[in-house]
Amino acid sequence: QKPTRNVGALRAAMLTGSYEGDRRNGRMEGHGTYTFPSGTIYKGEFLDGEFHGEGTLEYTGCGKYIATWDHGKVVTGKYVFADGLAYTDPSEGEWEYCQPDGDRRFYRELVEGLRPAGDSQLTNDHPPKKIPVGTYDTGDGYFNEADGKVYDYDGNELRAPNHEEELW
Repeated sequence: QKPTRNVGALRAAMLTGSYEGDRRNGRMEGHGTYTFPSGTIYKGEFLDGEFHGEGTLEYTGCGKYIATWDHGKVVTGKYVFADGLAYTDPSEGEWEYCQPDGDRRFYRELVEGLRPAGDSQLTNDHPPKKIPVGTYDTGDGYFNEADGKVYDYDGNELRAPNHEEELW
């Protein structure tokens, strides 16, 4: 099933962000950088106010989506995680990283080599981010079971856990 595009939500988000770059007739056209309110950044080509041509969506602390766009729609693209690991879509072949019968090292270990004895790598980040005792790492912070909230690694409240996080 092909994903649908919520054009109204996209336009609303684009009205509240910021743009730096070329303009033509008052519209985003040419090369530019658009920053969404969420902090996600698009760098690339625009045509008549839409992503068009080569461009990259950069998700803060997560990775980036490098794509070719046609009037706001993706033609082709690939996702690269923040540590440089490129995602392989199942339609494009087997993803070689982290296979059940294969190499189970963290990607950073594949790139930088294994840590010395006694300095084990417990997460892809080394050293791992510190979280309070009795909490659970969520990737962008930690979940505190006592109050049912998710906090960033600096202790600032991020959100209540979503349904998928609650199931996990």
